[in-house]
Amino acid sequence: MLIHLNRPNHTERFDEGRTRARMLGEVATGMYPGAPWPAVETKVAGDWQAVRGNSPLTWADVRGEAHAAWQVAKLEHEGHLRDDAPVFKAA
Repeated sequence: MLIHLNRPNHTERFDEGRTRARMLGEVATGMYPGAPWPAVETKVAGDWQAVRGNSPLTWADVRGEAHAAWQVAKLEHEGHLRDDAPVFKAA
């Protein structure tokens, strides 16, 4: 599995809406444990409406940030992000 983290431009780095989306993606791994992203995305998109605050960003605008945060948090919860172990076991 490849994880692509988008590198936002300078003005996007400090956008509160995008930060909220990343936090939502990370928290989603605990809210929907063991579920794959396609099953989680619809629920997280609905949750976005509740946590977006005053952000004018739509789900389409922040989907990538939420998904990237979900991927990293999922790897961490599964024990793959450790200094003393490979990310994935050799086949």
